[in-house]
Amino acid sequence: NTIGYDGPISVEWEDAGMDRLLGAPEALEFVRRLAFDAPDAAFDAAFSTTD
Repeated sequence: NTIGYDGPISVEWEDAGMDRLLGAPEALEFVRRLAFDAPDAAFDAAFSTTD
């Protein structure tokens, strides 16, 4: 937000021992607590512009 970035956000973790069905909701909860505004478009929409 500080620099005006409004593109997609990717969350990744490096824990081969953690089940993704447990880790993904935990990561999502963490990211939602940060100061990011909700996106205006779907992830794929960022790649379909002709700018």
